[in-house]
This record gives sequence, structure tokens and C-alpha cells, in this order.
Amino acid sequence: MTVSQLHQQAMTSGILSVEEIHWLARHRDSFTDTERQVVIRLIRLLQRGALNLGCHLASGA
Repeated sequence: MTVSQLHQQAMTSGILSVEEIHWLARHRDSFTDTERQVVIRLIRLLQRGALNLGCHLASGA
């Protein structure tokens, strides 16, 4: 997983999972400045309610 992939998925689904937030927290020391800005944007979107905290459901079951 990359910050870019996570951002794309969150923007498409409108959901950021707890596991994804944990992944961001565990890898934050290795992010570039650009990736840090993307993470800050994701957090702000969560705080504003534009993204929801939740889980991704499996599709096509």
C-alpha cells in the first residue's frame, strides 16, 4: 500500500478504515513531504465529515 493508493481509495469510496489509519501512523516517519501533505488532507477531510471512518465491504459476494 502507498499513500497515493490509500488516498485514491478513500476519495473514491468516501471511507477511511481504522486499519488504514493505523498503517498511516506506523509508516509516517518514512513519508515524503508530499505524502505528509496528502495525509494531512485526509485527516482534515475526516474531521470535516467529508470522509467517513468505517470499513470496506467485499464486493461481488
